[in-house]
Amino acid sequence: MNSVTETIEISDPERLVQKPLITVLMLTYNHADYIADAIEGVVSQQCDSPFELIIGEDASKDRTRSIALEYQKRYPAVIRVVYSAVNVGMHPNIQRIFARARGEFVAFCEGDDYWCSPHKLARQVQLMMSDERVGIVHADWVRSRFENGAWRFDFRKSVHQRVPMRLLQGDLFPTWHFPKILRTCTILLRLKTLQELGRSGLARREYKFGDSILSVYVTAKWRVAYLPEVVAVYRESANSALRSGAPARVALYKSCLEFDSDARAFFAGSYAYGNGYRWEAAVALLLWSIRAKDMKSALFALRDMRQHFGFVDFIVTGCKTLFMRWPTLRRQPRVLPERPAANELS
Repeated sequence: MNSVTETIEISDPERLVQKPLITVLMLTYNHADYIADAIEGVVSQQCDSPFELIIGEDASKDRTRSIALEYQKRYPAVIRVVYSAVNVGMHPNIQRIFARARGEFVAFCEGDDYWCSPHKLARQVQLMMSDERVGIVHADWVRSRFENGAWRFDFRKSVHQRVPMRLLQGDLFPTWHFPKILRTCTILLRLKTLQELGRSGLARREYKFGDSILSVYVTAKWRVAYLPEVVAVYRESANSALRSGAPARVALYKSCLEFDSDARAFFAGSYAYGNGYRWEAAVALLLWSIRAKDMKSALFALRDMRQHFGFVDFIVTGCKTLFMRWPTLRRQPRVLPERPAANELS
């Protein structure tokens, strides 16, 4: 192996927890301003079960690595830092820390997000172990936006505050593509489930996302459990695929169509894989192609609609999709974090 790409792990084998029940995986790159919050949210978990945190640091250009290493020294029983001399990219980074996971259960928290509930892991493990039909547990969360020089959010305006429980728990395969569920920073699932996904062949290429692959696979095979509590703060980065301009959106939705084709082939004959995800991706591709003045991509979207939908089917699928997204009028009960955050809106 090339020395600059060789993976290095900084940990203390003599003090590290020997048999963790839970492994928390944290991807990070240029998160010096945020990673302390992310790490603190993990190490502050009030959980009777042993857990470990594996930080995959991808050759950041700021102080991210040094901050991670400082925390490793402070919490040698919990933290392992994995890195190499050069940037390897998101997919190789997640693969190398995933390969080191030792827990029966796995949770995720990227370096620019953080957990705001100290009971997240304990309560989610309890839900998972209480029903063998459950394959994944998720919870409520809030969006944080950068406004007037600070990251701001409001715990009282959680993402799930108007989402009915039928879209949050149980058999969610028919509505797996609902965008507000199974947010990566809120989930917990079994390590063997992720291993099975890796061997399944569903991810046939490197798409411009990863959450949809996990969502459709898990909901097809298991029930979903839900913790009605705000457990995480998700920062909406200006550099993400959804906020990097119209051309980036066009590329994202083309990737969604590629994945839908692969998913249709994967689930053919086994599960009732619906048309909602493709409808959303094709319509979004058309609208964003027009906004980007990319007529070639707009025509591509129109051809895709014609290929996969008849007129009536297109209207019916669209109505079902819009109805699923329509907010309910009744607010849902949620448990707010026990400790306030400095940048919470008043």
